[in-house]
Amino acid sequence: MTGHQSRSEFLALMAAASATVAIAIDAMLPAFSEVREHFDLPSTSSEVALIITVFMAGLGIGQIFYGPLADRFGRKPVFVAGLLLYVVAGFATTLAPSLETLLVGRFLWGLGAAGPRVVAQAMLRDRFRGDELARAMAVILAIFLVVPALAPAIGEAVLRLGSWRYTFAVGPVFGALVAVWSTRVSESLDVAHRRPIDLRSVGRAVIEVFRTPSALGNTIALTMLIAAFLPYLGSSERIYEEVYGRGSQFFLWFGATAAVMAVFTLGSSRLVRAIGSERATKLTLAVVAVVALVYLTGTIASDGTPSFAFFYIGTTLLVSLHTALTPLLTSRALHDVGHIAGTAASTIGAISFVGGSLLSPIVDSAISTTVTPFAVGYFVFSVVAAVGAIAADRFSDTPAPVEAA
Repeated sequence: MTGHQSRSEFLALMAAASATVAIAIDAMLPAFSEVREHFDLPSTSSEVALIITVFMAGLGIGQIFYGPLADRFGRKPVFVAGLLLYVVAGFATTLAPSLETLLVGRFLWGLGAAGPRVVAQAMLRDRFRGDELARAMAVILAIFLVVPALAPAIGEAVLRLGSWRYTFAVGPVFGALVAVWSTRVSESLDVAHRRPIDLRSVGRAVIEVFRTPSALGNTIALTMLIAAFLPYLGSSERIYEEVYGRGSQFFLWFGATAAVMAVFTLGSSRLVRAIGSERATKLTLAVVAVVALVYLTGTIASDGTPSFAFFYIGTTLLVSLHTALTPLLTSRALHDVGHIAGTAASTIGAISFVGGSLLSPIVDSAISTTVTPFAVGYFVFSVVAAVGAIAADRFSDTPAPVEAA
């Protein structure tokens, strides 16, 4: 398997590397109110949500570069380089003297986070094939899904020990541990199989994604889902505090929602095996649209402040359905561009993350003392996502895939 690692240790390391993204987001959410206070921002300010948005933008842009770099220089050095940028940018963010400096650090932090995320997938493909790869991915997913449920609680515990800066340090400390651990992994790409960097291939992939209906339509759908989901990450703490007065309980409710998201994610693969990815995607999109409509209607009917039970159940259903849809739409977006799957995957990831990051502040900035902007945003983005996915099917030249996502 590797020079020093057992199979189980290797899979645990890949899961830890993939979890660096969740740690860099979820652990700091309980500290947002203190960040606003430290930088003299109003309690209803949406500027703190940019901490999530710019990180996701860096994560999206970084995906374009790490794949070609890993093909040229090998997996391990690029994997470690991404982790080192993650750690350095994370600690720099922790020490930021101003919000502007903090946001620059978060963008670089996102660029670093893209490294272990992308290269871990390549290392898995190097070592496993077929059913063995599927089983390996299932193990990693099971471990990975635990992180969003635990990270806010960890962040809350650290916050009680000190300032918000301590909470922000959770990510880089975790990244440093993963970086040290990664010294035990061996290189998985032989020198003979390394390829020179060809920026033209990236350009061709972008053009092909835009020219291929199934890729373009599903990429639009993914972008809309990310645009709907990011305000949940960036503004949910503010909603819990300002709208429902439950800020002290935020980490508990957020962790519970993450657990439900894990169940939906695992359940989506079973649904695909039962009815195929085309029907599973259409069914899930239809359920999202109905839930989003009910959520919007109930929110408007209650003047923007529905009961906490209504808010929590509706929000949990929407974000959980989001996690179930993401792998379905991604696999379908790649279906007709399989001949450039690696570069296309990076391109689709970059477009959807950056596009979603650009759109989500529209919702974040509108959220103040009601849930209405969040409900409107989720409904509108969900409808556009459904239109994109349906158009992808209608204008696709080949049948949609039916295998498990």
